[in-house]
Amino acid sequence: MSRKKPGGNGFKEEGVKFAMKMADDFQVALDFSHESIKTVDKVLGEFQKDYKKKKSDEGLMGIAIAFAAYIVSVIERNSTPGDWKRNDPTFGEDTFPFEWQGYTIFPVGWCMKRIIDGKPDDIWFRYKTFVLEKRGPDNC
Repeated sequence: MSRKKPGGNGFKEEGVKFAMKMADDFQVALDFSHESIKTVDKVLGEFQKDYKKKKSDEGLMGIAIAFAAYIVSVIERNSTPGDWKRNDPTFGEDTFPFEWQGYTIFPVGWCMKRIIDGKPDDIWFRYKTFVLEKRGPDNC
């Protein structure tokens, strides 16, 4: 994935393509439905297994950004557009906040935590809580 910025031409689209290719490599499909976030969680779980074996975080940020781009796309395709940025005034640089319907969520952080920490940081639970139930997180 090249160094395009969130909100810039093609950044999200490029990330989505990369996420879909990775899902395809695991022989699963992503269809932009809310339910497909469960598949994202499973794929990230496979990366978590690999991370536990290798104990290397090399390349994980790119994976997290790609799947976050997919999550943002699912939200926007099934609801309303938001604003995906690179930096957050409170949480700092490279936190990739997504401002949507008056709330700010951090799908890159969700994806990184799922890869590093495993099932306790379930993406589907966060998605249901902060997107489908439309509750504003204090810090997700």
